[in-house]
Amino acid sequence: MTQQTPQQWLQFLLHCADEADILSRHYFHKAHLKVEQKSNDTPVTEADLAIEQKIRDIAAQKFPDLPIYAEEYGQCPDDAPLKLIIDPIDGTRNFVLGIPFVGTLLAIEENGQIVAGVVSSAPSDDRWWAAKSLGAYYKRTCRPNDAPTKLHVSDISDISQSQVFHSSPFGSEATGSNPDTFIKLLKSTKRQRGFGDFYAPMFVAQGAGEFAIDYNLKPWDMAPLKIIVEEAGGKFTDIKGIESIYNGTFIISNGHIHQTVLDILNP
Repeated sequence: MTQQTPQQWLQFLLHCADEADILSRHYFHKAHLKVEQKSNDTPVTEADLAIEQKIRDIAAQKFPDLPIYAEEYGQCPDDAPLKLIIDPIDGTRNFVLGIPFVGTLLAIEENGQIVAGVVSSAPSDDRWWAAKSLGAYYKRTCRPNDAPTKLHVSDISDISQSQVFHSSPFGSEATGSNPDTFIKLLKSTKRQRGFGDFYAPMFVAQGAGEFAIDYNLKPWDMAPLKIIVEEAGGKFTDIKGIESIYNGTFIISNGHIHQTVLDILNP
């Protein structure tokens, strides 16, 4: 395969996102959407399958030997030196319910580092993207003539003044953490908002909150979030402080309060 720069990989991902958005809009408004339950008791819709297949087809035409690590049709090995990572619909339960907090997540990982990533939410016309050393950006896709906004995390360094975004503390999507420790973390912040998936980390990248925390995740749930937040000046680790998308959790922050969050979660 011809060597690609992060910018070139990003352009490829943006093209994939454009095609994915067309399908996402179509299926999001479709009556009688076909939904099945997978063996792990999570839903998969005909939209998930169609979007992932479309992206795989594009990749096969452009880079026929590019390994793919994706949610619905199988994964290459974790340690593949180069891979395209696909989450066709992040927030499938939201998609089924008609809640527009859904998006296609795409990333390129090269030698263990995410070098380009895109998050595109067709129902809400939101898109975020980043490439290594080139910054992170946001744009409303319904306004093609508008210039993109460069993203910057906030500069708040006191956790007592922070806003946290978190996932479900109870139920089938519970964090899996020590409830007392988790509640202690929330109590240490100024403001709390409970919603997961990709939206929370993107708000951190935009400077609209100081950190987000989530559990029970797969690499495709996290890959583009990592580079977008990092290129916006923030920090990504798992809940133990390891910079990996393969450990099932994340803390995504503005960087200034990251160690404080880790200290509370790991007393």
